[in-house]
This record gives sequence, structure tokens and C-alpha cells, in this order.
Amino acid sequence: MNKTVFFILVSAGLALAGAPRLRAQCYTFTHEHVDLLSVQFHAVSNSLSLMASDDDHGGAFYASNQCVVVCPESMKFALPAGTPMGNEGDPLWILPQNPYAGVPYVGVSAEPIAPGTFDDPLTIQLTRIEGPGHFLVWQTTGFGSFDLKMDTRDGIGSNDKLTPFVGAHEHHNWGFTTSGVYRVYFQASGRRPGQTTNIVSPETPFTFHILPLKPFEHWTATNWPCECDLTLIAPGADPDGDAGVNAIEYALGTDPKMAAGDAWPTVSLVTANGQAYGAMSYTRNKAATDCGYEVVAASSLFSTDWQTLTTVHETIHLGDTERITMRDTVPVGGGVQRFFRLRVRLAPPQPNTP
Repeated sequence: MNKTVFFILVSAGLALAGAPRLRAQCYTFTHEHVDLLSVQFHAVSNSLSLMASDDDHGGAFYASNQCVVVCPESMKFALPAGTPMGNEGDPLWILPQNPYAGVPYVGVSAEPIAPGTFDDPLTIQLTRIEGPGHFLVWQTTGFGSFDLKMDTRDGIGSNDKLTPFVGAHEHHNWGFTTSGVYRVYFQASGRRPGQTTNIVSPETPFTFHILPLKPFEHWTATNWPCECDLTLIAPGADPDGDAGVNAIEYALGTDPKMAAGDAWPTVSLVTANGQAYGAMSYTRNKAATDCGYEVVAASSLFSTDWQTLTTVHETIHLGDTERITMRDTVPVGGGVQRFFRLRVRLAPPQPNTP
């Protein structure tokens, strides 16, 4: 009896047993006065750390993985001529150094540290950044006068720092050259009186959502609002251990924190014009507008000529997702073997470029 043997290559693989990762609490700063870089001294351990202090709600403290700062799209400005932040007309999203209604008022503080504990000033060093654009920090010192403190457009070096005084509190402008999710890493240091070496805090990331977010950024921010660990949130990460990386989970509309193998693509036989054909079915996340989907077929796993299937046999709408079945061009019969593969391409974020 003539038959066709079908093989399916699912890039997500088979599901493995795994427990869901619990979602951490995350506080979102949308309009509050927050000292995002509040330097803390721990006398018992003789150590420094950086935390966020919510000055509008009794000075509650948040670790960097417990909070995120949101900059609304209304704070996108076109730069005027004559500034060191970019060329005239360049866009810049700004969290301002002065209070602005409906926008986080972001400060830097060494107020919790008693005078005399450290030699003045302390140092908060910018160490690295993950995000689609560049990051700038400056103070406007007068009309047309700017004191640029941090600027990643020419790389990150020793001059990218803030120097708050012990017991003091200050505000700056925080600028971002494009929208998206940023994780900005800082490290605080200071020297105790009479000592010859500095006490240095751990490198600490803080998260900014500069609106509007791109679709995959929005998906990541929804699933892990404050998370900075790229082994969990990167497109190629697999936090639930089911062999389906985040890019695949996003594209298919599955839960990246819960292993689930029943959502992967499947193969079947379908009938068209009186003939039977192999077909692949997959689920598409309707919100994943930055994903490209391609079903390909070949007669050999080692073929260099995979054929892109273009015939949609069926589309079933399932609310936020849809189930799409793509039909092969080779009919069943003759002992032919067929391999099917779903390719998913996630549009990459724009890189940081000078």
C-alpha cells in the first residue's frame, strides 16, 4: 500500500515536567516622588546597597527587582538646537528634574546615611545598560546651561557617575533616546573616614518602561514586570523548562511560566480537490505583530531546499489566538516522506549605536 510518512520538527521540542515560577510583586512608579537611587549603609555588615524610596508614601523602600519606573509617551520631546543631548529635532523621552504632573519625579539620595559616616562625596557609577537606545542624565543649571552627568552615546566610562553628598538629596533629568524597556545598572561606593579602600555596593539594575512599548517588550513586561535576569526574560530563555524558548511561547500565545506541550504545532492529513495532503497546524498570538511565521516542508531532514507553504487550509479564531493550518503541495502517496517545520522570526530590538 502506498503511503506518505510525515515528520514534524517542532522548534519548541517536547514538554518537560516543571513547576511554574511565581510572579514577584512589582510596584510601578507612574507619578510619585521616588528616590530611585537611595544609597543605604548597613553598619553591621559594613556594606552599601541601592534601593528605591517612595517619598510620597512614607518612604517605603523597594529593591530594584520590586519596582519599575514608567515614562509616558507625553514626555517625548524634540530637542532644540544648542544642547549637548543630541541634534536639533532628535527625539528624547525625559523624566524631568522638576516636578511635572502625572510623571515620576525621580531623585537621588544619600539622606539615610548619617553625616561623618563617609568622606564626601559618595559615588554612584553607571556600569552598563540593556535597552533599545541610549541613556543620559543631566542637570539644567541655568537658561541654556547643561551639566551632563551620564551619556551612553560614547560608551560607558568612569565619568558616567553621580556624586551625592552624605545626607543630601538631588534631582536630575533622565533621558532616553527611544521608547522601550531599559535596565540600567548602577554601583555605589564610598570611603569611611580614616580608611584607604572604598566600600562598594553590588551592581544593581533598575528598570524603566519608556512608552510606548513594542509588542514583545509589552509581553515581557506583563509576564515579568520587574525582572532583570536575562536567563528568564530574554527571547532565547526557557524559564519553565519545556524546551520552548520565550520567543516561541510569545509567538504561539502560551504561558512562558508553565510547561505545556499540548500547544506545540501538530501535523495531520487534510483533503483538498479530492486528494489527501499533509498539513501543519500552529497557534498564532494575534498580539505578536512583530513576529513572522513560516511553515516549510521538505522530503529530507537534510534538504537544503525547504519549501515555504503558502496555502492556508483553515483558520480558527480562538479569541486572543488563532489556529492556522498550512497545507503541503505534495499529495499523499508513493511512499514519500515529508518533514515539516515552523519557523518563527522575532523582529530584533534596535541596537545601541553611537
